[in-house]
Amino acid sequence: MHLLVLNPNTSEAVSGRLRKVLSSGLAPGEQLRVETAATGLAYIGDVDAMAVGAQAARARLHDVMAMESPFDVVLLGCFADLDTAGLRALARRPAVSLLGASLRLAARSGRRWAVVTGGAGWRRLLPDMFAAAMRTQAVDGALVSVRTFEPQDPAIAGDPLCMRAEITRLAHLCADEDDADVVIVGGAGLGGLAPAGLVGRKGIKVLDSVLCGLEVARELGNQESRP
Repeated sequence: MHLLVLNPNTSEAVSGRLRKVLSSGLAPGEQLRVETAATGLAYIGDVDAMAVGAQAARARLHDVMAMESPFDVVLLGCFADLDTAGLRALARRPAVSLLGASLRLAARSGRRWAVVTGGAGWRRLLPDMFAAAMRTQAVDGALVSVRTFEPQDPAIAGDPLCMRAEITRLAHLCADEDDADVVIVGGAGLGGLAPAGLVGRKGIKVLDSVLCGLEVARELGNQESRP
């Protein structure tokens, strides 16, 4: 599989994290290409920014296709659906977002989902996004909670260990207070920071949205290659 990853914002740091986390999960023979938006915004956190990000991702895909570089699957490196269907149509290949991939795998582990992510604005945005993704994928379930932290908090900014500790704390709350069946750590910038192992008193699974993206992209690529 040749995986093309589109980072719809202009942050090279986010692209670097995507590259690092995804590279760690590649199987022998798989290849990875991460492309950063040439224009747009460094952070996507509201509806207007999502529209800008969708245009930036589409423009970057145009650029890649003009280079005639080979790829089999497109992974949108964002925990939001920035017109993934449009990317799929343009690429004429399978495409999935981190959100779509995470929902697909979460639905295999339970029907009560919780998200831990950075930025309070996502508490308002994610319920509608999950509802739309559920309709698209025809899965049953409910997003029971979205717990957020502020990545710019001086107590954790720039410190992956502190950030991981905060994510782990929130994941335990999702399990014990929100009665979630599975927790998703959502966001390209949070790749690799999900707690290892099960969390909460009943021991529920925690999914890393970036690794979910890789797993589902692989599934889509395998489906596409079947005769």
